[in-house]
Order: sequence, then C-alpha cells, then structure tokens
Amino acid sequence: MDALPLLIVLLSAVGHAMWNFYAKQSADKLVFIAGGCYALGAVVYLPLYLWKGLGARLDAEAWACIVASAAAKAVYVALLAEALAVGDLSLVYPLSRIAPAIVPLWAVLLLAEHISLLGGLGIAIVCASIPVIHLEGFRGHHVRQLGATMLTRGTAFALLTALAVSAYSIVDKFAMARRVDPIAFNYIHWVITVAMLAPYVLWRCGGRAVAELFRREWRPLAVSGFLDFGAYVLVLYVMETSKVSYIVAARQVSQIVAIVLGTAVLHERCGGIRLLAGALILAGITLIGLAR
Repeated sequence: MDALPLLIVLLSAVGHAMWNFYAKQSADKLVFIAGGCYALGAVVYLPLYLWKGLGARLDAEAWACIVASAAAKAVYVALLAEALAVGDLSLVYPLSRIAPAIVPLWAVLLLAEHISLLGGLGIAIVCASIPVIHLEGFRGHHVRQLGATMLTRGTAFALLTALAVSAYSIVDKFAMARRVDPIAFNYIHWVITVAMLAPYVLWRCGGRAVAELFRREWRPLAVSGFLDFGAYVLVLYVMETSKVSYIVAARQVSQIVAIVLGTAVLHERCGGIRLLAGALILAGITLIGLAR
C-alpha cells in the first residue's frame, strides 16, 4: 500500500477507536451510537452528499448492497451497544474487530474457496488472541480461570458484533468493486440504518431518554458522528484503489488505540496483556492480508 492510502487508513483507524471511546463513557450506549454516530453523522455529512453524491447513478445491484449493508450495520450497532454496556473497552473493542479472520471462513463455507497456509496461520493467531485477551496474569491459576473469564456477556456480544462486521464488510467491498460511488453509497445506507434502528431505540429507551441524552451529551455525540462517518468514507475511497486485505490489516491499529484509551484513560485493568493480545490480532490479520 502506498504512503498516502496508508495514512488515510491509519487516520480512519484512530477516528474509529475514538468514537468507541466516547460511546463507552455514555450513560446510554445504544442511544449514543444510534443517535450520535449515525443520526447526527447523517446530518453532519448531508452537505457532502448533496455536493458529491446526489447525482450518482445507483442500479438495482447497488441498492441491494445498500439495504443489505444497512441491515447488517443496524444489527452491529445493537450488539456493540450491549457489549460496551457490560464489558471493558479494551476487551470489547479488539474482539469486535476480528472480522477479517471471519471473512475467509465465510468464503470457505459459502463460496467453496480454500484458505492458504499463511492465511490459516493468521486465523490461528487471531483465534489464539481471544483467550490471551481474557488472561488476568500468566500464573497457573490465571490459566485455569480462563473458562470463567471468557464466559461473559461482554465477550459474547463482542464476538457477535464481529460477525456483523464481517457481514457488512463483504457487502461493502462487493459494492466498491463495482465502482459504486462511495459518498452516495455510504450516505444512503447510513440513513437507512438510522431508519432501521429508530423503532428499536425508541422501544428500548423511550423518546424522553433519547432527548435527555442529546441534551446532556451533545458535544461527544457530534464529535463521534463526525469521526465515525468520516472514518468510513475515507476507507471506502481507499478501497477503490488498494487491496482490501491491506486496508483491513492497517485498520487494526485502531485496536491498539482503543486498548491504550481503555487502560490509560478509563483505568481498565490488564493493560499489558490486552496490548499483547491486540498485537497478536494485528499480526494475524496482517498474515491473512498477505495471504490473499
């Protein structure tokens, strides 16, 4: 990957980790992510869509991708909110971003593709990182306690979130490979995601809670909406010219950023072990990228 696309992807990674950091601190994660990162994001970037994306031609295939991606992303938002509500940022975020190791498995199951030795090694390393990130130390009793420390709601929701990410990642790459305009694609599917989430958010939280959160947390909401939408548009643009495997690997830097924010700023425990697990995930996904 050339220097400029790499820089763009790294900026996107930092932005993605930052809005998750803000969401973790919110009083209501679901309202924050659905309302701030999606609803406000759609408002912030409406001028960009009107300027660059309004006249884009979208055929039936593009619209199918838009709806499918929006549905997967709505599920992702609901699952991520649950994960952040019950788990540490430094644990939930890395686990929710292991989707690049899941995508090749989808390809084997659905497309009868084969995984190379290098790709298999990368997947194995990512899988090994899952128990490592749950360790509370390296003594024998810490290892024996792994079963209990891994069987948590935070871990379950984080891994389900990763499945949802793998689903919309495949759809988005399919759309970008067919030269669908990234601004139009991202903005329209963003709005549809908000429309899909709205009934669920109102049912779970109520209109009064939504209004109260917007009143109290409007600053981090606005920043998060800007960061999330902007980070994703940057990646979609790079997808048009760079190998998706390299992009996905470079974006894993966001895990290191999230672990540092969680342990250093939010004072979550086991920072060193979780950084080690984040490095393993980064290494494994890099191998998966190189294998393609």
